[in-house]
Amino acid sequence: MFPLISSVFNYVFGTDFSWPIPTFGFFVTLSFILSYWVFHSEFGRKEREGLINAFEERVDMGGMRANVFIGLGYGLLGFLIGFKGGGIFLEYDSFRSNPLHWLLSGRGSWVAGVALSVLSVLFLLLMQRKLLLEPRREATRMVSPKKLLPAMLLWAGLTGFLGARIFHVFEDGQLFRAQTFMELWESGGLTFWGGLFFGAASYFYIGIRKGMDWKHLADIGSLGMLMAYGVGRIGCHLSGDGDWGIVNNYEKPVEWLPQWAWSFRFPHNVLNQGEYIPGCSGKYCSILPHGVFPTSLYEAAAILLVFGVLWCIRKYIKVPGMVFTIYLFVVGIERFLIEFIRVNYKFNVGGIALSEAQLISLGLLLLAAFVAGYLFMKNGAKRRLLK
Repeated sequence: MFPLISSVFNYVFGTDFSWPIPTFGFFVTLSFILSYWVFHSEFGRKEREGLINAFEERVDMGGMRANVFIGLGYGLLGFLIGFKGGGIFLEYDSFRSNPLHWLLSGRGSWVAGVALSVLSVLFLLLMQRKLLLEPRREATRMVSPKKLLPAMLLWAGLTGFLGARIFHVFEDGQLFRAQTFMELWESGGLTFWGGLFFGAASYFYIGIRKGMDWKHLADIGSLGMLMAYGVGRIGCHLSGDGDWGIVNNYEKPVEWLPQWAWSFRFPHNVLNQGEYIPGCSGKYCSILPHGVFPTSLYEAAAILLVFGVLWCIRKYIKVPGMVFTIYLFVVGIERFLIEFIRVNYKFNVGGIALSEAQLISLGLLLLAAFVAGYLFMKNGAKRRLLK
């Protein structure tokens, strides 16, 4: 496995260097970039086709209140960059040993944070002094829907991260009964469903407030989330972050299937789970004692395949909301089935052992059936599904 992104380069190109960039974090960032491209592309297409429209927005220009908020924003951003950036410079060895944990901790340089905050505000005053000093006035402007994307995805990312952490507590089962709040927050683990629900709530709230049809928002969001989910799962697999399956001692069903795609031991996994690898030196020297199903690989392949198919046919699906319905069916079925061979805490539901993800998947399938029925009855979708 490749705990750091430099490990991937070293393996592929035969080099020998180290970058303190976690592989999982790199692919999470890549998933945000690619999903942003999908959102931007689909917002632009639907606007060109007249399915979503620009909206009028009133803005305050100048005035004390607007200027204070702008200054606070620049100051806060400067403080965060200085606090963490200066902290990394002063505590590089600590940061390098566990970058994600360090970034999410309260460690940093207060001196660098305050200094860069002051410099950021002074820079704002210097560059925008005419705009900041002019009297307050109201103006109206037309805003393209895709101009909302930075704010929509920022809030979706922030609330999604919070939801992913909250859902992880319940997915683990025993976690929330054994630790304090701070230990929970600092423990590893993010859950896709929590990120999806919290992030989607922010996304829909902003879009619907601006007059956009929820069905078009849902269709765009479905394609974006498929991209994000699939690329993120590649990061899970390459880093060996624990999203693997149960022990697999069965014989391969076909000869052409590589062993690592059937039963894999995840050497050098980022969690350091398993037994010591003889002769290994460094931080990540563990390998699972038995081969397991590489479920994160299966999920990445399945989700990206579905994304590719839907991306190719999206222009031919004429009923708003139908892409969203397909997304719900696919993700619900995929996750429900994969959980049978994944390692996860199971809840006893009427004598049947089901994971949190399986319970949510059943809810998504019911929602998909409801939305599909609504679309067929409301729009005559059966006759106009494909043009």
